[in-house]
Amino acid sequence: MSATESRLTGRLDRLSDLLSPIVVKEVRQMVRGREFNYSFSLSLIAGLIVAFIASTNATSGTGDSGIRIFSSLMACLAFVGLIVAPLGAFNALRNERMERTLDLVTVTTLSPLRIVTGKLTAQAVKLMTLFAALAPFVAMSFLLGGIDFPTILYSLASLFLWSLWACAAALFLSCLSKSRAVSGLIFGGMIVFLLILLGASGMGAVIVRSLVPGPRGGGPGFGLPFSRGSGSLLWSFAAMVLVCLVSMVNLVLLAENRLLLPTEDRSTALRIGFFVQFLLIIGAAVYPAWRNPSYPIYSFASSLGVMGGLHLAAVALFAVTEEMDLSRRIRQQNRNATGWRRYLVIFRPGGAWGAIYVLAQMALFLAVGAVFLQTSSVEFSWLVAICAYICLFTGLPTWIGRMMVKRQFKPFHLRAGILLLVPVASLLPDFLVYLATGDFGGIYSSRHVLDPFRTLNGWRFSTTTPWHFLSIGLGVIGITSYLMLIRMGQRDLIPQKRTHDTAH
Repeated sequence: MSATESRLTGRLDRLSDLLSPIVVKEVRQMVRGREFNYSFSLSLIAGLIVAFIASTNATSGTGDSGIRIFSSLMACLAFVGLIVAPLGAFNALRNERMERTLDLVTVTTLSPLRIVTGKLTAQAVKLMTLFAALAPFVAMSFLLGGIDFPTILYSLASLFLWSLWACAAALFLSCLSKSRAVSGLIFGGMIVFLLILLGASGMGAVIVRSLVPGPRGGGPGFGLPFSRGSGSLLWSFAAMVLVCLVSMVNLVLLAENRLLLPTEDRSTALRIGFFVQFLLIIGAAVYPAWRNPSYPIYSFASSLGVMGGLHLAAVALFAVTEEMDLSRRIRQQNRNATGWRRYLVIFRPGGAWGAIYVLAQMALFLAVGAVFLQTSSVEFSWLVAICAYICLFTGLPTWIGRMMVKRQFKPFHLRAGILLLVPVASLLPDFLVYLATGDFGGIYSSRHVLDPFRTLNGWRFSTTTPWHFLSIGLGVIGITSYLMLIRMGQRDLIPQKRTHDTAH
């Protein structure tokens, strides 16, 4: 070996050391596995078949052969990226648990975050390889005409990002349970969902239709709306990338949360990530109203209330039900926090900080609504009612569960109880009336106030207006339960510095 080759080999070795060992291990296993080889071979075969049929149809002289071949290739890539790759990502971590090799990896210096990001990076390498296999055929679609280069570029980038997002979601689902039976049920549910997605999206119909020449062929391909108008193309793509990356980071943090030990801080990074996602939701609702002064108030309130309300409900379900008693290690970390970490107190773990974290987001939620809904008290009161019901159904059951001394409820039990309480509260009033009178439902009355879905859906109707004060009253009960939870965990809110007694 010459000196140049030795230096090159040394540099490659140093560069490989910068990568996570998980990436190197996963890529080596991937290229030796049957799943990757089958996917790669089938992708090449599909590309050759599509290219051959499209090239024969190009002799018709219609000038739209490019869009047909591009639609077919994007359908093939979507099948590989959104179905095959996520199933492989799910098995990547599931097999580690089934073979009990994940415990051996966690005892090393690798953190759970590096393990998850390493496996996700390996999936990114796999997707890049599969996309590169079909790249020459995609380039041929541009040469055949009927499609522009920006559409091809943006569509491929969009599909790659969402495929990587699907792999991150699969990794999170694989971390939900250590039980072999539950993990198998989740895997089966994923297969059923992906099959339904395959049928609903019509990928097979896109392939067949795009290969048919004439007016019935050339179905719309993936990402083609990007080619309509170049004014907002870049901003639309940037917004899509931002949404995809923020949600993908949160999925990675959720997977890390499932792998961390209970004695470690499992909440701070996750709460920061979901707060960024909440800011993104507010920005998406505010942007059209800020750009267009004549933007309908109803549309702004609906987008802010639905997206923001669902986010707050999901965050409150998990944040408020966290354990009140923190481990000694986490308390020590809170006491020794220095620099910028001292200003992240609202994101600290624990049920008390979780209640403060949710209330702070609700305050921001209502402040934004008050600024843009100054002329509509009904829409603003609707936002207040959303926060009220979230506080009631997450705070009150949690506080009652924490007050029971004889039985200590775990977070899982509290969350399951909240998920069961919501449908019970929605159906029980009408069910009792049905047993007494035989009439189910009927005109909205005071008994329907416990039903958040019917109340919020008909908030703007005159039939619900007389009972709005009851909904706000239930919200006061919910906020009171939040304050009681904060008081129960006040010992961890302001951690005291350790004092050293001087012996005399």
